[in-house]
Amino acid sequence: MLNDTPLKTKMILYTVLGVFLILTASTAVIISTVTTQEEKLAYQQSVEMASNYANQFDADMKANLAIARTISTVMTSYETADRDEALLILENLLLDNPLLLGTYVAFEPDAFDGKDAEYVNAPAHDETGRFVPYWNKMNGTVAVAPLLHYDDSDYYQLPKDTKKDLLTEPYFYEGVFMVSYVSPIIKNGEFIGVGGVDVSLEYVDEVVSEVRTFDTGYAFMVSNEGILLSHPTHKDWIGKKNLYDLGGEELKTASFNIKNGISGHIETTDPTTGKTVIMFYEPVETGDFAFVLVVPKEEMLAGVIDLRDRLLIISAISILFMAALAYMIARSVTKPINRIVDDFKNIAEDAVKGKLDVRANTHVEIDFREIPRGLNEIINSVVIPIRETMRVTNALAQGELKERVNVDVQGEFRELEDTLDKFSETLNMIIDDSTAVLTAFQHNDFKRSIRIHGQGDFKLLTDGIEETRLVLDRVTTQRREAEKALIEYARKLEHSNRLKEEMERIINNSPVIVFLWKYEEGWPIEFVSENVNRLGYEVEDFISKSILYADIVYPDDFEKVENELSRNVDAGFDAYNSEYRIFTKSGEVRWVDERTFIQRDEKDEIHLQGIILDITEHKKAEDALLQMEEIRKKEIHHRIKNNLQVISTLLYLESGNFSDEKVIEAFKDSQHRVKSMALVHEKLYQSEDMISVDFSDYIQNLANYLFGAYSVGGGDIKLKLDVDNVFLGMDTAVPVGIIINELVSNSLKHAFSEGESGEICICLKKEENEKDGKGTGRLDTGKGSKAGVPGKCFSLIVRDNGKGFPGDIDFRETDSLGLQLVVSLVDQVEGSIELDTSRGTEFRIRFRELKYRQKL
Repeated sequence: MLNDTPLKTKMILYTVLGVFLILTASTAVIISTVTTQEEKLAYQQSVEMASNYANQFDADMKANLAIARTISTVMTSYETADRDEALLILENLLLDNPLLLGTYVAFEPDAFDGKDAEYVNAPAHDETGRFVPYWNKMNGTVAVAPLLHYDDSDYYQLPKDTKKDLLTEPYFYEGVFMVSYVSPIIKNGEFIGVGGVDVSLEYVDEVVSEVRTFDTGYAFMVSNEGILLSHPTHKDWIGKKNLYDLGGEELKTASFNIKNGISGHIETTDPTTGKTVIMFYEPVETGDFAFVLVVPKEEMLAGVIDLRDRLLIISAISILFMAALAYMIARSVTKPINRIVDDFKNIAEDAVKGKLDVRANTHVEIDFREIPRGLNEIINSVVIPIRETMRVTNALAQGELKERVNVDVQGEFRELEDTLDKFSETLNMIIDDSTAVLTAFQHNDFKRSIRIHGQGDFKLLTDGIEETRLVLDRVTTQRREAEKALIEYARKLEHSNRLKEEMERIINNSPVIVFLWKYEEGWPIEFVSENVNRLGYEVEDFISKSILYADIVYPDDFEKVENELSRNVDAGFDAYNSEYRIFTKSGEVRWVDERTFIQRDEKDEIHLQGIILDITEHKKAEDALLQMEEIRKKEIHHRIKNNLQVISTLLYLESGNFSDEKVIEAFKDSQHRVKSMALVHEKLYQSEDMISVDFSDYIQNLANYLFGAYSVGGGDIKLKLDVDNVFLGMDTAVPVGIIINELVSNSLKHAFSEGESGEICICLKKEENEKDGKGTGRLDTGKGSKAGVPGKCFSLIVRDNGKGFPGDIDFRETDSLGLQLVVSLVDQVEGSIELDTSRGTEFRIRFRELKYRQKL
C-alpha cells in the first residue's frame, strides 16, 4: 500500500505523524497534570465549604449546650433559694435566646429550699411540690408548666446516673422538630437536679436551605443515624426520610461514615434531580450531626473541562502549522522528480501508441541526469525484438496460429520468442477445447467438461470455464428447489398477514387500549393501538412524541403512578395493576385500570408494555354506593335515637304506676341513662362523618338535661364546664356519657342539702402522647422514657364542693348500681378511676379512646 503512495504524501504524512505523536504525548501530560490540579482544587474548595458550615453549626450546638450548663452552674451556686427569682431567671434566658424553645430545671425532693410541702400543685409545681418549672414557647407565647415523668424518664435519670451532660436525638414534639440539652446540677459532689434547654431545628433548615454552591448545588443536614434534618425542596422528608431510603450503595457508605463521625465525599446520583453529583459530608461534633454539601459534578469540573478543551485546540493548531511546513519541504524535493516522472510517462504513452523512436529529455538537474540517458539506451536495445514480437502477435490476433518468430536474438529476448511460439501452440489447443464446451452451454448441456487444462493464466481460463459449468449445473438444480420454497413461503406470509389484520381489528374494536412505553422521563410511547381515539387522541399524537404518556396522567395521581412503577421495577416484578385518572384530549378526567408488563432485554434495558381499561362508570357506581351507605347510617342512628326516646318515655310513664320512692327513683335513673345514650346517637346523626361525636357539645346538652330533670335552675347549684374540643367514637362516647350521667346525677341527688348553694364541675382534657414528657397530663408507660401509650388519651374530672363522699364506703364495693356501673364502664374504656374527698367529692378518670371498629 505504501509503494503506491506518492513521495510528497509520504513526507507530509511522516512529518505530521511525528509531530502529532510528540504533541499528543506532551499535551496529554500537560492536560493530565493541570486538570488533576484543578480537580483537586475544586474538591478542596467544596470540602472547605462543607467544613466551614459544619463548624458554624457545631458552634451553635456548643452555645446551646453552654446555656444548659449555665443553668446548672447558676443553680449549683444559687444560695438565695427563691423560687420566684429562679423562675424569672429561666424566663429571661428563654426571652434572651430566640433560638431556644424552652428552659427548665428539675430538683430532687427538698433539694432546692426544703419547702416542697408548701408548693404542692402550685403553678410550675406538681403534686409532690418539687421545684420542676418548664418555660416554653410551644404555642407561640411564653408559658410555664411543671415537668412530668422525671422519675423514670431519660432526660432526668441519665444525667442523674452518669452525672454528665446529655444531648437527645432529634424528635418531633407538637409538630416542632427539636433536640434537648440537659446538664446535671452537682453540689458538694451530690446530684441534686438538672438544668436544660430545648432547641428547635427549624432554623437549621432555614439556614442550610439557603446554601448554594456553583450554579445548582445545595446542602442539607442529617443526624448521626442518617435522618434528614433539613432539605431545600423536600420539606416532607425532614425527620421522616433516612439516607438509606434514598437508595444506592454509595449513600449506604456515606451513612456508615456519618454514624462513625467520619468526613468524606462520594459520587452518586441525586435523588432529587437525577444528575451525577459529588456529595461532601462533614460531622458536627457537638450534636452528632453532619453537614452534607451536594455539588453537580459537571458544574464543579466545568473549569477543568474548559482548560482541557483550550489545550486541545492549541495542539490542533500546532499540528496544522507543521502540516503546512511539511508540505512546503516535500514540494521542494519532489518537484524535479515529478518532471522526470512526467517525461517517463510521456515516453511510455508514446511507446504504447507504437512510437518507439521517441527518446527522453536529458536536460534536467545534474543529480538526476543519468536517469533519462539510461532510459534512452534501454529503448534502443529493445526496439528490434519488440517489433518482431509485434509482428507475430498481430499474426496470432488475425488467427494465424502457425506463425513463428524469425529474428535471431540473444539472452532473454530469445526466451521471449520461444515463449511466444509455445504460447501460440497452447492457445490453439485451448481455444478448440473451450469452443466445444461453450457450444454445449448454448444447448443447456452442462455435462460436457474441459479436457485440456492450460498452465498459469491459461489454467485460470480453463478452470474458470469448468467452474462456470459446475456452478451453472448446480444453480439450475437449486433454482428449481428455490422456486418451490418461494411458493410455500408466499403462502405462509399471506396467512400471517391475515392473522395480523384480524388481531388488530379485534384490539381496535375492544375497550382495551394497548401501549408500549419507554422507561424514560415522561414515558415516551413507542406503540399505541388505534382505538386510543376512544380518548380523543390520534396514534400520531403519541408516536410523534408531541404528547408523552405522563402528559395525560392526572396531576394529583402522577406521583402515585410514578412511585408504583419505580417500586415494581426496583423489586424485579414482571407485572402489576394500578388504578388512576387520565385526561382525554377534550380535557375530560377519566378513571382507568392499567395492567403493566415490565420487560427486560439481554442488555438489562427496560420496556413497558401495558393495557388500560376505562373504569369511570365503575367508579361512579362505587361513589353512588358510598353515598347510599352514608344515608343508611344516618337513618340507623336516627331510628336508634327515636327508639331510645320511646324507651325513656315508657320508663317515665311506667314509673307513674308505682308509689314507692325507691322504685320511682330507679325508673328515673334508667330514664337518664337511656337519655345519655340517645344523645350520643343524636350527635352521631348530626356529625359529618357519623363516626365521631363532638363531646364538648354533648356534655353541655347532657348536663343541661340532668339539671333540668332534677329541677336545678339558675338558683343555688351552678354548673362549671372546662372541656377541650374533643371528638370521640361511638364505642367510647356511650360508656363515657353514662359515666358522666351517673356521677353528675349522684352530685345533684346527694352532694347538697335542700336550699344549699354549691358548684358541680365537669372537666375533660386531651392528653397527647409525645416523646417529650414535659407539659401536662401525659400517660406514662413506665419504661424510663418520655414516650406514652399509643393512641389518644383523656382525663375526665367530675367534682362538687358539697358534703363529700362518706368515708366509710368504698366506692368500688358499694351496693349502688350507679357506682358499680361507673367502675365497670371505666374498665371497658381501659381507664383508671380515683376518688379525692379532701375538698368535696372529686372523681378523676383517665381513659383511652377505643379503636373504632366499623360494622357492616
